[in-house]
Amino acid sequence: MKRWQLWVRLANGATAHTIVFAGNAFEAKSLGEAQYGTGSVLNYTELNG
Repeated sequence: MKRWQLWVRLANGATAHTIVFAGNAFEAKSLGEAQYGTGSVLNYTELNG
């Protein structure tokens, strides 16, 4: 499992960073969209360490 930082849209103009653990970028984005809604993941980055 890798650690991913997601930038997600919460509400009108509000965003947040969250951390998820996933095997690849597609899984990370899918987890974020499952939690926050389809289209809410604005960006994602794999974290080292």
